[in-house]
Amino acid sequence: MPNEGELLNNIAQAAGAAEEAVRSVLADAGVTLTRPLPAQRSLVIHRLYVRGEKTGTTEGSDGPFEWDVTLGPGAWAVASTINSAGKSTILWALTWPLRGEPDETYERSDTRRWFHYIRLDAEVATVPVSFRLNLQNGTLREAALLTADRTEQLAALPTDAEAGSGVRIVETVDNQDAYAALVSRFMLQRLALPPLHVFSATPGATEEDGARDGSVQTHGWPAYFSVIALASGSDSVLFGRTAFGQLPTRYMQVFLDVPFTAEVMGADVSAKENLQASRHAARRATADAAVRTQQWQPLHDELARAQSRLDSIRSTRPDLPARLREAQESTRALLPLQRQLARAQDAYERARQARIQDERSLRRASESAAARTLFAALDPHSCPRCETDISENRRQREAQQHRCAVCASPLHIESVDDDDRQELLDALQHRLTASRSAENSADSAMKSLKRALSQAEALADQATAAAEHEQGYADYLADLRAAETEVARLKGALEVVSKLGDQTPADDETERILSAAKATLNKIATDATRELFDELNAEIITLARQLGITNLKSVKLDLAGRVNALKSDNTRTTPFRRLGPGERLRLRIAVVVSLIRVGRRHGIHSHPGLLVIDSPADVEIVKGDVQTLFDELRSLGEDEGVQIILATARDEIWETFPADKIFAGADRTHLY
Repeated sequence: MPNEGELLNNIAQAAGAAEEAVRSVLADAGVTLTRPLPAQRSLVIHRLYVRGEKTGTTEGSDGPFEWDVTLGPGAWAVASTINSAGKSTILWALTWPLRGEPDETYERSDTRRWFHYIRLDAEVATVPVSFRLNLQNGTLREAALLTADRTEQLAALPTDAEAGSGVRIVETVDNQDAYAALVSRFMLQRLALPPLHVFSATPGATEEDGARDGSVQTHGWPAYFSVIALASGSDSVLFGRTAFGQLPTRYMQVFLDVPFTAEVMGADVSAKENLQASRHAARRATADAAVRTQQWQPLHDELARAQSRLDSIRSTRPDLPARLREAQESTRALLPLQRQLARAQDAYERARQARIQDERSLRRASESAAARTLFAALDPHSCPRCETDISENRRQREAQQHRCAVCASPLHIESVDDDDRQELLDALQHRLTASRSAENSADSAMKSLKRALSQAEALADQATAAAEHEQGYADYLADLRAAETEVARLKGALEVVSKLGDQTPADDETERILSAAKATLNKIATDATRELFDELNAEIITLARQLGITNLKSVKLDLAGRVNALKSDNTRTTPFRRLGPGERLRLRIAVVVSLIRVGRRHGIHSHPGLLVIDSPADVEIVKGDVQTLFDELRSLGEDEGVQIILATARDEIWETFPADKIFAGADRTHLY
């Protein structure tokens, strides 16, 4: 068989693609080109314990019950001499923990509610495990998966105990869906079984280019379990619930270690999904083109109208920003004028006070000799020590009582002649004239600044009024934004509509790669399957005849999962579904047993080695063939190391099976 590199090269050449592209596409599809190592799957049941309470029986057997049995490799029988003794229900209790969900094949609606607790100890790929189910009215309320280092550690646990030396709880769940998911995940991982994917067309979907839309269906552990717990004779499908997608053949291929079985299915599913995506894209492109035809012209006309409205709004745009700038600038121009006026007013006030003081000084000098002497020397306005202003009262006291206005000490007044007096008065008059001139100058400057400030304020008021007037058009901005938004929206819509229906030519490289991978891997799987099926067909014929189908001339398993049985003198094959119920069940047994035998002759141990069969000899079989059937099943268990658990009401079971391999009630009637 080609190695991984050779397969990669073969697929790349067949698809006309680069190896890197092939590697990427196959990785996305979950398809590996590495052949897995030969599987060593094993599943052995060691103990089944059930507990509950029977109610509503007609034979007076109501009451609590327990059923606790120990098993191992080889053939075992759950037997009674009557029907409705609980045989199928025991198989139902045995398969539920292993399958993850109840099997309708063995379920009896009137007895399910009797069971309160189910415990099943087993080895899964040599790992000791214990499944625990707590039930209420036949519904799972709690379940646990336990494991241990050795099977003896689990066996040492009493009935429903979950704690012991070396025992660990893997996981607990509280509903049926969670338990089914737990068991499926655990079994697929421990037994290295790949999920099988099938693309299933949706019922009623329209066919297009020879294909219909659908979805991927995943078949996991419960589907594989159909090759372990065999369906009854009434089931018309060889294995599983459906023959769609060649699933019965796929199960056999997996259990015969046929290479790339899951990879072929994965490539096929991915290719069909890719084709479906391409059909959907083409469908959308067609619909989009129709939408473009309907919507382009109306959108184009609406955009022209919106653009015209936007242009009209822009043409009436007020100069609000300029007005606001003018108002701000004119307002800022007031600040320096206001500062200058404040300084001028301060200077004017100082000049006025100086003029008033000079007038007073001249008046006092003219009124008293003391004042004349004083003013001849000094006329301070404040104390030279602490700078406190000299009050008018002190000045009057100085003039009238001749006490210093500064320190209040007596003044020594000397006589002053007329010339000195006139000189003093002239000096004071000169000062007064100067102070009056300074006051007039300050007053003129102040009035000039007031006029300038008044003019500036008038300009600022005008600018502010103009800005306020322009703000009367504030709705302009809202109208402008709305018009711009509408134009942008219509442009975007028109651009989208213009691209509708413009489908970029799809690169079918992915499709080519997946198709090439499927063809390449399928040839390898098909060649290996045909070789094994040739040997398997011969084994099936021999065993089926031994199991009581004496008129079977030949079978020819094909890749579609058909048995193609040829019976008696018929020239045409009989489909499996057309066989009688007893023939279907015994042929199903023959196929599985032959699969195990042929596989082991080739060193293949892919089937877990467990078979559960309900009533294999109850229909369409003669007495001698019944014993032959039981002998063959017992021999298979002893010779091949396969664990077989069957349920039967035939008396021949006590003649062919050792007593310690038969589980029955005390009187060979009711089991519990």
